[in-house]
Amino acid sequence: MAEDTTGAEINMCAFAPITLPFTSNHNAPEGDDNSDQYPESLPRYFLEHYTQKGANIFDPFLGYGTTAFAAEDMGRVPYGVEADGERFEWAAGQLAHWQNIRHGDAADAASLHFPPMDFCMTSPPFMPRGEDWNPLYGGDPEFAGYDCYLERMGFIFVQVAKLMKKDASVVVHVDDVGNVGGETFTPLVQDMKTALSKSFSFEAETTIHWEDAKPDYPQTQCLVFKNNL
Repeated sequence: MAEDTTGAEINMCAFAPITLPFTSNHNAPEGDDNSDQYPESLPRYFLEHYTQKGANIFDPFLGYGTTAFAAEDMGRVPYGVEADGERFEWAAGQLAHWQNIRHGDAADAASLHFPPMDFCMTSPPFMPRGEDWNPLYGGDPEFAGYDCYLERMGFIFVQVAKLMKKDASVVVHVDDVGNVGGETFTPLVQDMKTALSKSFSFEAETTIHWEDAKPDYPQTQCLVFKNNL
């Protein structure tokens, strides 16, 4: 029988609010905008409580590879997809498992010849209501708007579900957002939960409080799902 690398027997402890240091061992390139990069302490926490060494860890929005670096450092095997060429090249140049990541669209994840995954953790690009620029389509005006964004997000996670082992957990980092002027509130946490619950069973919403937090970013949210539909 294959070894269980999901760590499912210990994941209940992640459901309560937690406090983590806002620190990273692998930062984005100097001078680059890394405002959407979560600290490495976040994936480390979930990897410790949800997985075992040797587990396959997937990130469909790889970015600068924060989840992948944490996985590699902890003896897990990272896989992922990144649409931005510069971010992909930077992450691939730093990772020992560089051959496990792909430059492409997360919506194509199921066709990129990945092995079955034990765990997924990711932070998708956020989009507020009232804006047209859809980050999931690179701002293509044909696919403008928040509704199109949510529809595409749902489709992407349908593809992610095809890669996940039965009962594997999926953790999605997400925050409610406002528009540039700060006048429109977007309940992205709830909307993301609704979109992804079509592919996974919703397990919990976890609040993470940061130690030594930035004044404008004292906490964040993670949604926890299970691949058992």
